Parts: sequence; structure tokens; C-alpha cells
Amino acid sequence: MLKVKALATLIVLSMLGTSLQGQENAGKRSELDLAIGFRLGLLMDPQLEASLEMTQQKILQYGVKEVRIYGGGNAIAYKYLDIEGFPKIEQGGSLEEKAKYERRLQWFKDHGVRITLSGGEPSLPGTDYYSDDKNSFFNLYPEARYLENGLLWKFYEERTYALFKTFPQVDATDYFLWETPILDDLNYFPGIKWQKPLTWHKGENQYYSQADYLTEFMAAVIRGANRAQKDFSILTFSHYPYQEKLLLESLKELERRNESFLMVHKSQSGDWDPYKGPNRIMMETDTRASLLFDGVGEYWGRSFIPYCFPEEIQVRVQHALSHNKAIRTLAMRTYWEKDQTLFENYNEVNLYALSRFAKDPYVDVGKVWDDWAMDKFGKEAAPAMVKALKRTNDIANSVYYFKGVWVQEHSKMASLDYMTAQVLHTGKSMVKWNPDDIKNNALIEAFVYHPTEEIIKMAMAEREEALVLCHESISDIESVKKFLSKKEYQKVKGQFLLMEDFVKLSMPHIEAYLRYIINRDRPTGKNRSALSQSLRKLEGIAAQMDKKYGTTNYLISSDAILKFVADIEERIEPLHN
Repeated sequence: MLKVKALATLIVLSMLGTSLQGQENAGKRSELDLAIGFRLGLLMDPQLEASLEMTQQKILQYGVKEVRIYGGGNAIAYKYLDIEGFPKIEQGGSLEEKAKYERRLQWFKDHGVRITLSGGEPSLPGTDYYSDDKNSFFNLYPEARYLENGLLWKFYEERTYALFKTFPQVDATDYFLWETPILDDLNYFPGIKWQKPLTWHKGENQYYSQADYLTEFMAAVIRGANRAQKDFSILTFSHYPYQEKLLLESLKELERRNESFLMVHKSQSGDWDPYKGPNRIMMETDTRASLLFDGVGEYWGRSFIPYCFPEEIQVRVQHALSHNKAIRTLAMRTYWEKDQTLFENYNEVNLYALSRFAKDPYVDVGKVWDDWAMDKFGKEAAPAMVKALKRTNDIANSVYYFKGVWVQEHSKMASLDYMTAQVLHTGKSMVKWNPDDIKNNALIEAFVYHPTEEIIKMAMAEREEALVLCHESISDIESVKKFLSKKEYQKVKGQFLLMEDFVKLSMPHIEAYLRYIINRDRPTGKNRSALSQSLRKLEGIAAQMDKKYGTTNYLISSDAILKFVADIEERIEPLHN
């Protein structure tokens, strides 16, 4: 049977071609540090106290050297800053909240764990950058729009300095640039002026490029961090290659200036996607860096169902280390929101594997799996459980993607509007990231713009293969039921049954979407009839899922299924027999 293989060829070549070289290189490289990331809510939500305590225990267990707090880690701190030279910016927030945040941060300092606050930048005070609100930054300081006076850069420098002075527990501030107010993906730098209208023809600023803008912004933040004897790091994330090119130009300029900063490289180009190649910025810069993975599965089930990929992690670690000698830390997202955590879930094997690769990137990945499974499931059950969980990589890569194009909505079943937008967005992105992959690009373009019966068959076949793999894993679990505790058996069986239902749902879901696109652009009676059949299948599944999971299950909601059906039916002509 053909298997879904995002990086299968790369994995095989790596195992064959680097094993001997790896053993030789392993002794030459010192052990890497391990870092984990989690969202701010884990620290601040009183309902997550048990999850925070578990995370703290795991930090000590794994010997984690750094935590990265994202999802507001920086933004929560900005409310409390007294920024030198900018008295019009009002402080906010409650003293109780600030004290709690500081207590939470202090635990990490007390245990020798480095703290990095992460978030999207550049941001400015006020509701947003174009707001008419009198408290928005450019209404408070209109002169900051004109870059020749340096006021905007001064603000970023002073805010960074104030952050570290107000929260001395923090060691670094970390930014990503795209998906942020001033650097959104459609209209870069609105509201900012290189020169006042009367002096547009004067000065060097008229020759600034977009990359220069990024350079000066980051240089300002670096000055503020350096004054406080702290660090600034940049997450080398971009949706599209042209964004990556701008960012790379800026980072190379900062390196040329010998600026003191750090980098955090996602393990692949762009956003999380196992079908994408390696991060080019990682391969073309020399600044000290971390290599970042998503272990919890923002787009792959969020640990409600397993997505276990130690083999891919190892290949990407080995590749990264062979191309960038400045990587000193291996990092992984471990927690998303609410109860979406890899800890004490089967995705924890991803972090366990990364911790082993930090000690030896060329360790036998089979032994890593076996050691983890023996400890978790026991000697008798371990071999079958490893087989069952290994398949989850191929299963998830089938149902969450088509050739690397997102077809679900952050792990859950995609709504029609989200799916339509993300298929277009990530389809264009995949083609641009991999311009030489002409065969897959032809399939992607057909999938995005003009799906055919062959494309539908291909998408369905991938999901049918995933369903077979899912059944094989369930059989493996059943074969060792007597060796598992009742609690463990019910948990793993329940997660694979949920996965099975999600795979079944994905079939009429993607068929209905593709037939909706065909009907929208090139309608035929035959396609319209087949679309109607897909929608009826979805309604039937919705009734079944309502009995199993109700309407509030994150991955599968009967309400979401029926809403998808209703949205399509509102946009198509009625079927007349």
C-alpha cells in the first residue's frame, strides 16, 4: 500500500547517508539545550493550575533550560511599563495581575530556567495603528509617523528597556513579524511615512527599502535589550518566500553590523507544515539560534488525537545542525490552550525524542521509541503500541493536508469560509515555497483552482489509506489490551476511535468542498448530484457524531458539520430532479 509521505524520501536518505557520519560528528558537538514553549494562559488562568504544576514537574524531569511564553507573553507586560520619553502612554492592568505574573515568572528563575517572552511585533499602544481612538500611538505622537526624527525607533528602544527593568526575571524578548498590525500580510507599514510631504526629496530615508524598515525596527529593540543586558531574538517565520527574502535581507544586515541578538528558526519554511522544506534563513545566517518544533500539534489534532513524528524531528535536527553550527538549543511547543497539551498524552514522545536528540542527534530513533514506550506501556505492550503510534504521522498528514495545503481549521473540521480562504492561501504558499516541485505543484494548482474528478479521487484515496492505517493501529491496541491498565487502554482506544471518526468525516467533507468549487465555477448536473450526495452523507455523520460527542467536541462538532452543509446549500442552486 502506498503511504502518505511528506518527507519519506528525505528520511530514508538521511538514515542511509548520515548514520556513519552522524556517529562521527556526535562526539564533536556539545550537548544542546532543551527549551519548551507554552501560551500565556497556562500561567494566568486559574483553571489551569493542575496543568501548570504538571508542566513545572516536566521541566525539572526533562532538564529544560528555557521557557518561551507566547500568546501574549510580551503584551501582558506592556500594560505596566513606564516608558521613558513617552509620558502620554497610560499604564493599565491591575496590580494583582502583575504580581501574579511576576510570581509565575519567579518560579522559573528560582529553578535556573531562562525566560523568553514571545509575541507578534511591531505593535503600538492604543487599539490599533490606524485607529481614530485618541489614545492610539500615532494620535498621541503624530510626529512618530515621520521616520527622519527617530521617534518611532526611540519608542521601541525605550519600551524594550522598560520591559526588562519592570520584569527583571525576563531574559529575552522574542518577536515574529508577520501577522502583526503594522506588518500584516496585505498592506505593509500603513500610516508610516519616510519623509514629511515638504521634504520628500531630501535625506537618505527616501531610499529606504522595506527590508531597511525591518532592520531599523529590530536594531532599535536590540539597543533597548542590550542596555538592560538582556537579549532580543527573532522568530524566522514568514508565510511566503518574498516575506522571508525581506527578513533575510534585514537579518544579514544586522549580522554585518555585528549586532548582538538571537534567532529562533522554525524547523521548516513558513508556518507549521510537514510538507515544506528546511528554513532558508536557518541555512543562510550565522547568529546563535534555537531550532523550534511544534509537538503539541496546533494543526495536527492538538494532542486530542496522537501525532507522533520522532523520525521527522530527527531528520530535521540532523539537517539543521549540518547547515548551521550556531544552533545551540532545541525547542518545542508543548501547550496550546485549555487542555491541549502534549504532557501525559501520546504526543509527549515528540518532546522525549527531542530531548534525546539534544544529547545525541544521531541516536537510533528506534531505540528512542522503544525506551519511551517501555517506560509508558511496559515490556509486553510496548512493541505493538509503537507500531500503532508511528502510523499517526501518516494518518494526520493525509487528513489535515492535500500535498501540504491546509484543508482543516486548526485541527478541527474546517468551516466553508475558513477552508476556502486557507486552501487558496496555503496553496499559493506551497507552490511558491517549492517552485521546482512541478508534479505536486500541478496537483496543488488543480486542487485550488480547478478541481477535477481525478483530484477528488486522489484526495479520497489518501483518506481511505489513512482509515486503513487507523484500523491497523486499533488492532494493535486490541492485541495488547490485557497488558494495559484499564485507564490506559480506554484512553488510547478512545483517541484512536476519535481519529477514526475524524478520518471518516474528512472524506465527504473534502469531497463536498471540491464539488462545491466545481459547481461554483464550472457547474454540471452530474457534479451537482454528487455534491448533494456528499452533503447528505455529512448530515448522516452529524447525527452519529451528535450521539457520540455532542456539539462541543473540539475536533468534531455536529453543529459545525451542519453549518458547513448549510453554508454550501445557501450558495448553490437547488437541485431539480
